[in-house]
Amino acid sequence: GFHSLLIADPLGSRPFDAQRRGLSLGEGAGALVIESEAHARARGAAVLARVLGAGNTCDAHHATAPHPEGAGAEAAMRQALAQARLEPAEVGYVNAHGTGTPDNDAAEGKALARVFAGCLPPISSTKGGTGHTLGAAGAIESVICILAILRECLPPNIGCTTPDPALAFTPLREAAQVRVEAVMNNSFGFGGNNSSIIFGRWSK
Repeated sequence: GFHSLLIADPLGSRPFDAQRRGLSLGEGAGALVIESEAHARARGAAVLARVLGAGNTCDAHHATAPHPEGAGAEAAMRQALAQARLEPAEVGYVNAHGTGTPDNDAAEGKALARVFAGCLPPISSTKGGTGHTLGAAGAIESVICILAILRECLPPNIGCTTPDPALAFTPLREAAQVRVEAVMNNSFGFGGNNSSIIFGRWSK
């Protein structure tokens, strides 16, 4: 499948790298319990973060290729920001979808540049470390986002040695100790499906 599409990189996933050639598959799983604040309090749960907002779009541009300008990705991010009632500058970190394919990273990069024009936060794709776990990726990366809030440590963009100069940002290539109040996680898929979710720090 991915080999016939010519989007598997024999050197491993290199999201946002100038020489990226494709994705590298990974295996893993993540799980999140999402419930109302009232329900969490009633059962005495240890709340880790708050879901502030989410966006979901389908641009239906192509069966496998993203919209070249990232139109659907941009719309999903803007929906999430609107539901969270946040300005772009209030997002402290973005976990990008960043698969390492030339087209995907270019399209997402354009969308991020428009959404966060003038206030680009630290951005990284963690698929350089985990590989692309396909249907599990969104959950795994949401767990990573929540840990970034709790541990005040932003994960690096592993595999990127020469950042793509065509991008409006340089991905975070080393872990950074930063306190953030809100983080965005992007998950995009075949068929033009685009999802973005924003997690916020929990305060009693």
